[in-house]
Amino acid sequence: MKCKLIKDIFINFFKTKKHKIIPSFPICLDNDNLNFFVNAGMSPFKKYFIGEEIPIYTRIANSQRCLRVTGKHNDFDQVGYDNYHHTMFEMLGSWSFGDYYREKAIKWAWELLVDVYKIPKNDIYISIFNGNYEDKLPIDKETFKYWSYFVSNNNNILFFGKEYNFWEMGDSGPCGPCTEIHVDLRSHKEKKIIPGKNLVNKNHPKVIEVWNLVFIEFLRKLDGKLTPLPIKHVDTGMGLERLCMILQEKDSSYDTDIFSNIIYKIKEFISVNKYNYENNFSQNIAIRILVDHLRAVIFSIYDGQLPSNNKAGYIIRKILRRAIIYINRFLNIKSAFIYKFAEIFIEENKNLYPELKKQKEHIKNIIKKEEILFFKVIKNGNKKIYHIIEQYKKKNKNIIDGEIIFKLYDTYGFPIEISKIIIESNELSIDEKKFNKKLLEQKVRSKNANNLKIFKDKWIKVYKYIYKSEDYEDSFIGYNNYIKYNNYIIKYRKVLNTTKENYYYELVLFKTPFYPEGGGQIGDTGYLLNNDEKIFVFDTKKENSSILHCVKKLPNNILSKFTTYIKKKRRKQIEINHTSTHLLKFFLKKILGNHVEQKGSYISNDYIRFDFTHNKKISWDEMNKIEYNIQKSILLNIPLKEEIFECIDKKTYNNFLSKKLKNEKKFRKITFGESSEWCIGTHVNNTGKIKVLKIISEKSISNGIRRIKAITYDKAIQYLNEISIKYNLLKKSIKSSYTSDTNKYKKENKKLNKNIHNIYSKQTKILENKYKKEIKHINSIKCICDIEFYKYEFLNEQIIKNVMINLKKEILNLFMFVGFIENNKCFILITTSCDIIKHKNIKANKIINKIKPYINGKYFWGDSYFSGSSAYINNDTNYNNTDKLYIVYNYIKQYIKKIF
Repeated sequence: MKCKLIKDIFINFFKTKKHKIIPSFPICLDNDNLNFFVNAGMSPFKKYFIGEEIPIYTRIANSQRCLRVTGKHNDFDQVGYDNYHHTMFEMLGSWSFGDYYREKAIKWAWELLVDVYKIPKNDIYISIFNGNYEDKLPIDKETFKYWSYFVSNNNNILFFGKEYNFWEMGDSGPCGPCTEIHVDLRSHKEKKIIPGKNLVNKNHPKVIEVWNLVFIEFLRKLDGKLTPLPIKHVDTGMGLERLCMILQEKDSSYDTDIFSNIIYKIKEFISVNKYNYENNFSQNIAIRILVDHLRAVIFSIYDGQLPSNNKAGYIIRKILRRAIIYINRFLNIKSAFIYKFAEIFIEENKNLYPELKKQKEHIKNIIKKEEILFFKVIKNGNKKIYHIIEQYKKKNKNIIDGEIIFKLYDTYGFPIEISKIIIESNELSIDEKKFNKKLLEQKVRSKNANNLKIFKDKWIKVYKYIYKSEDYEDSFIGYNNYIKYNNYIIKYRKVLNTTKENYYYELVLFKTPFYPEGGGQIGDTGYLLNNDEKIFVFDTKKENSSILHCVKKLPNNILSKFTTYIKKKRRKQIEINHTSTHLLKFFLKKILGNHVEQKGSYISNDYIRFDFTHNKKISWDEMNKIEYNIQKSILLNIPLKEEIFECIDKKTYNNFLSKKLKNEKKFRKITFGESSEWCIGTHVNNTGKIKVLKIISEKSISNGIRRIKAITYDKAIQYLNEISIKYNLLKKSIKSSYTSDTNKYKKENKKLNKNIHNIYSKQTKILENKYKKEIKHINSIKCICDIEFYKYEFLNEQIIKNVMINLKKEILNLFMFVGFIENNKCFILITTSCDIIKHKNIKANKIINKIKPYINGKYFWGDSYFSGSSAYINNDTNYNNTDKLYIVYNYIKQYIKKIF
């Protein structure tokens, strides 16, 4: 059974159980302080489990891409060494948010595995939570009760503690008891010797966990205590790779059709290209690591996470570099190699992952650049580490200072793994305690630098009995309004910034025209006005569903009625720039390709900053096309089309997932002609209001990510006007000096040409006299053959041509061959006089045809003349240029002896 079919059966099974089928979320988590990546299928639903948000669907199923390389659930070190762990894996998951619970989850799991996938009952083992004294949790009797309906042999039901059967996402968060399903893949003979129940949770390669059913009913707080959740949920996850291993009856997930073809092609490539491949254990581990890490990196780049030096990007770079280290060490590969298999992987899996094909070139180019960069790091680091080893050996010291190795790692990016291999191979060691100490210090510094010391007081409610929280949750009214009369402050709090040693206040209003920072757009500014005073709002932000108005001082009368005004001119310029950003993104994608994805934006009243994926500088021609198409859209006065969705279909929901707007209660779509985006920001009502857009800079900000800065409206007009003034001043300045300079250069050029002509004439005369003295007679033919002129610097093709023309006019029955070297290129020239052609039928092209198989390069010929540049013996690198001329000369000499 192929992987695609296995996956489709799972999805269709839960579809029949009335689950909403959704696509995989992006593998990278943007708004999670604890995790960079989705490490389990439930990660994107964390807010549903703890009650922060209400899900649209109470039953969901999908196949979720997951990455486990950091934190509690970390499989990084096992990858490649065992037969079933992977950095990236697909989690076949099903969820119930306050819907069904233990009974149905267990019943459907058994039905799918036994009745649909046909896994033998006796090979299935069930593990159940046996309670925990510290957390005051009892044995999970309810789970045992439901499993007992299906598992007749009690030897196949086992009880384990918290380590195996209590699932937690991390140190804090939603959690609960779980029941794991294990499958015994051993032969009948092996099962007779040792029962399967003795090998569950013993890391046996053929007795593996395949499915985990988690009953989420607690929240682990930061202090470690458990509190019951008000609503109970089900979270089940089954690894696609392990399920394929079971159903395809393979000993390893690397032998399944997910990996087997790409592994075969890598081994074939290595053998054909004569890499140092001996099919040994270490090399096969390296190839496993390569295919696993390549798959993880491909999907990470596809989901928008590029390798970098920070956060999630650092992890992706670490994964790729681990693969490079292994192929460098065990296959002796010393140049970019992995990127070649990105294309092969995508092509091999086009049926399983058709979405990858659109970004094939982009993914391949990113990986190639990363490889080239890291091989440079390895090359430079090797020089430094060998120099360090040499110095320590001179001093007769055996332990290298850990601080020196840390500097190599921290400053130059040279991996500690490679340092250890090289140092130990030289019979030295590293002071690892000191290295680890410096590494810990660096982590602490980094953590402290990222911790903004901002303290917020508790909210003080002003109208707590008049307004409920839901009254002001959807308080924004500013899409079409710039003023709100009869407004009230609902609550406020004080915010202290200890790093800047200042404070301000955050106010929540009943209704507000102030747009809070979001979607790349900066927050509005303005003021609150009552009968006594004017309170300036210097910024607007959003926290959960509340809009926060930032002010330096509180009103004297906090209970008074206010009129709220935003800065209208500033907002209008922001609206112009936000609409311009949509047009810019659309035409970047249209002209550069579908690989272009937004990676960030900053939309203010002054300018636009737009970051996007693209692996090379935008050409002058491409930039012109982008600006031209945007300007054309502006001049067409395209009207705004705004659509609000309260209930959304699957396609719309998928788009919202990709835009990371899934938390919005209403879904807003903004369309200007062909450009259509999910957006919460403010916009102009037609593109004509933009007037002009001008891109003022385009540059790379990290590997595979570029940044455009642009201005619009009056700022763009002013900018273009300044350029026009500068251009006219420059033009005037050039024109005044042009006439005198031109005449001067014309005279100098004429003089130089005359000098060159005189030199050529003198050299031509010298050569003519020399050749006349060296004529050799073969029968009635006068021959001049010379290949010694590589010694003279003045020689060039034009001088030889002039000599040949002059001598042909003067000497009858002339055959002439000259070979020389100029600028490290070989030249061959042959000429025959007209009387030889007429009486002897000896032609230049006829001669050269005989030796044509032995020369290579650019050449042309006629009856009386042949000229060849860069002529040399076909691709033979064993000869220098002089030798090559002699070889060609000998071929010609042998031939003309026959015909003269």
